[in-house]
Amino acid sequence: MSQPSPNIVIFNPDSYRGDVLGHMGNPGAVTPHLDAFVKGGAVSYANAFAQNPVCTPSRCSFMTGLYPHVHGHRSMKHMLRPHEPYLFSVLRRSGYHVWWGGKNDLVAVQKPEDYLAHCDVKFNPPPARGKRTLDGITAKDPKWNLFYRGVYDGEGEDWPHLDRDGGHVRGAVDFIARVPDTQPFCIYLPLTNPHPAYVVERDFYNRIDPDRLPPRLPSPARDHAALDHLRQVYDAGRLSEADWLEIRRVYYAMCCKIDDLFGQVVAALKSRGIYDNTLIVFFSDHGDFTGDYELPEKTHHSLQDCLLRVPLIVKPPAGVGVLPGVRQSLVELVDFCPTVYDFLGVDPGYDVQGKSLRASLAGDDRSNRSCVFAEVGSRAGEKAFINADVHGMAPDSFYSMQARASHEAHRAGSYAVTARSLDHKYIRRGYEAHHELYDLRQDPGELHNLHGQPAYAEVERAMANHLLEHFIQTSDVLPHDVDSRQV
Repeated sequence: MSQPSPNIVIFNPDSYRGDVLGHMGNPGAVTPHLDAFVKGGAVSYANAFAQNPVCTPSRCSFMTGLYPHVHGHRSMKHMLRPHEPYLFSVLRRSGYHVWWGGKNDLVAVQKPEDYLAHCDVKFNPPPARGKRTLDGITAKDPKWNLFYRGVYDGEGEDWPHLDRDGGHVRGAVDFIARVPDTQPFCIYLPLTNPHPAYVVERDFYNRIDPDRLPPRLPSPARDHAALDHLRQVYDAGRLSEADWLEIRRVYYAMCCKIDDLFGQVVAALKSRGIYDNTLIVFFSDHGDFTGDYELPEKTHHSLQDCLLRVPLIVKPPAGVGVLPGVRQSLVELVDFCPTVYDFLGVDPGYDVQGKSLRASLAGDDRSNRSCVFAEVGSRAGEKAFINADVHGMAPDSFYSMQARASHEAHRAGSYAVTARSLDHKYIRRGYEAHHELYDLRQDPGELHNLHGQPAYAEVERAMANHLLEHFIQTSDVLPHDVDSRQV
């Protein structure tokens, strides 16, 4: 008797840095459920990288298996269109019931019912019960400009899960408890946290020991002018080290809460008896500065590791070979789709550019990558890249300030690409000469730009050649269906 098609759970928090994991050796991370998940049979990739440090471009990449320069969705306002194949269209064609609980930033919809072209259920949780009270933070606090909003107190039977993330996870748990066994399902949980604003319930805040948090990275001496402009607009120089530590503590607490929510889903699968034959993948769309380089959140024109390195933790379904633990090999989020297609034994009907991780999960990393690649930013004069939504925001709101500080760079052309090996990282900008090269063995924090230094000329040429080969090899894809020349 053949093994039934595996169920799939995609647990996809937003802005979760790849280093905030206890099993990766971070003394400040409180992630007991994720740590137990790896110990119990999953693989966690220490060097997993997103293809863009911004929500929509990254999601369009990992849900198609295509690089941003191929699918073309490089801005926050350009999402997958109905004619574009991606994971959910393949799964539904393969007989899967797709349950979606969380944010979008993926597909173009005009009205709520449009989601039903992409999933069987687009879950909307009921309003949370209970009381939330924010502790004394106001716009006069210097941390306010850095998107810090403080700590919540509250009460009620739903405490401490009173937000929409908790509601979506509760919906997924209820679905797992009642879903019939007649059809394989895919649960997609694109949660909002730990995306800023930096705010969290006190229960999770109290679990984080600030004395155990790793030190933040300082600003580089030779940094990009657009990042210096952001610091000025945010007035980041007003913050003390204690202020930055508080921001980091809240962010770590938000990650702790995500870990708790993930544990609820795992417990529900085990309670129903379907954990073993469920493919579970935990990963984020991108990371977060969290005070590194005196910056909050992310940017639309830089490519630091803290923005690109993300968690990627995979538990294959029953019958797939796996050697659990932490892997150091380089992988990309575009590898997610081809891995799922490989496990299901389906032809997606279009070419994917990622690589299946099936062999790697079983312990064979020989075919893994020597470099990973990412890109960000706008072409010169690309008006559609500018997010006009910010014009309707209050001038002192975070995204309004961020937009004002970035518009000039985007209009001039902010497009940049990177090739990163285990030892070196090279960033090439398309419209200016501020290129970057880092020796990651000596400088893992990317603080000392070695671009143009004679001692690294050979390394720089090699990394530039990696970029050239990457763009040649991935410049486009042919459709699988062909057109007649005889009509």
